[in-house]
Amino acid sequence: MPAPKRTRTLDLLAFVAVLTTVVVLLLIGVPPDSLAIVVVAMGGLYGAWLGVGRGGREE
Repeated sequence: MPAPKRTRTLDLLAFVAVLTTVVVLLLIGVPPDSLAIVVVAMGGLYGAWLGVGRGGREE
């Protein structure tokens, strides 16, 4: 079953937010090693928010 449109919109917004954060941090001179840590942490938080560890959202 395809994901609901609302979830896809949230996924897109989360992706754009992470991408924007990385670009801004690069522009202000943050080392790429530090960016990798930030992106992994943000991805983990988003995964926890979606409930990936529980097998996805329960709707």
